Amino acid sequence: MGFLQWAAAGILAKSGHNKFNPPQVTVPPGLEMVGCKARGMNEYTIKYRDSGSKGGSSQFTVSRNSRSYTGKNGVDWEFHWS
Repeated sequence: MGFLQWAAAGILAKSGHNKFNPPQVTVPPGLEMVGCKARGMNEYTIKYRDSGSKGGSSQFTVSRNSRSYTGKNGVDWEFHWS
């Protein structure tokens, strides 16, 4: 197996690991998480909206080494990684 095949196998394995092991998210009161999607090898896109809202959603991106995120309204999100 050549170096490029070895590197490609590693990238695919890491991407698969991220897709099947999303973070556990502590959502702030008054908000609900709509989705959590793996983006690349070390990032996730979190979509959220106001609780009970049927309207549009907002989103932000978080990396695997993040433990918290402070949103626009000054509310804190917490992330727990496996």
